[in-house]
Amino acid sequence: MLAKRIEERTAGRYEATSVIRCLPKIDVVLRAKCLITVMLIAAIVMFVTMRSEAIVRAGYDLVQVKSQALAMQRENELLQLEIAKLKSPQRIKSIATSELGMVIPQNLYFQEEPTQRLEPTATKDKKGASQMLSHLKGNKDQ
Repeated sequence: MLAKRIEERTAGRYEATSVIRCLPKIDVVLRAKCLITVMLIAAIVMFVTMRSEAIVRAGYDLVQVKSQALAMQRENELLQLEIAKLKSPQRIKSIATSELGMVIPQNLYFQEEPTQRLEPTATKDKKGASQMLSHLKGNKDQ
């Protein structure tokens, strides 16, 4: 008897609770808006990431160019030092005397400009020529 009553109670419940459920209608517009929002956020994130990568790459390139410039500066300084050594008069003199067989001259002759300009007039030509001769004779004596 007890079992019969439980069956009656449960049987009534199942019949009363059986409700037909309707599936909710899918909101296509809302889904499209959400998809567009997610795609827009993904595009912004990709843009920011690519921009950051470009900035980092430019930084590495800058460091590399600075190190190359520093190396070239050092090399330039070494080359300037080598040029100074090669231009030294003692080195040139030793090469000229030992390798090329040159000798240092005993007498040195220099040409000097006269202090007064000679004018091409007929009267001054004789005077200028005599001045020139006396000047040359004075240089010969020295």
